[in-house]
Amino acid sequence: MKKLLLLSLTLVVLLTVSCGSDKKNEPAAAENSTENNDQVALVLEFKTLVNDKFKIYYSKEPNVEIGGEHFIDKYIYGDDDMQKTVFKFPKGVFPYKIRLDVGMNQKVENITIKNISVTYKDKVLDGDEGEYKKFWSPNECLKFNETNFVYDLVPSNGLKSPVFMANVEFQKKLIALSK
Repeated sequence: MKKLLLLSLTLVVLLTVSCGSDKKNEPAAAENSTENNDQVALVLEFKTLVNDKFKIYYSKEPNVEIGGEHFIDKYIYGDDDMQKTVFKFPKGVFPYKIRLDVGMNQKVENITIKNISVTYKDKVLDGDEGEYKKFWSPNECLKFNETNFVYDLVPSNGLKSPVFMANVEFQKKLIALSK
């Protein structure tokens, strides 16, 4: 009987301690979630086999063209598997026009793009399952290969400079997202 009581008491203490520690972390997680939701983020799901550097250029004002002064860059490491990277815009900044440069490395032969989405607060402009193609226009260095569902990179004026530009429809949806 004493063994059963001791075992029960030990079980209750363990449950109380482990459940109590989870509750302590919940408010912090909620704060971080709220904090991150107030920032605009571009989520890119892709696959490339070569290390590279991706960049986003953006304008902070409506009806202003993209210059080179506002950008976010990330180093990308080649992998055989799909990867996801998140570009967080600075706090308080809402992008109106976006240009996504998907590489500078001239050795890259192709890149697979699965998703380009933008999140803000609890809203998402979801580009998964190829929906991004409706809103992002590739430049002449990106040729979609219908057979393999990849973008082959081809040089233009001797250089590979693969770029996706958010189109006017996406810009309208982006502005609606801010309201």
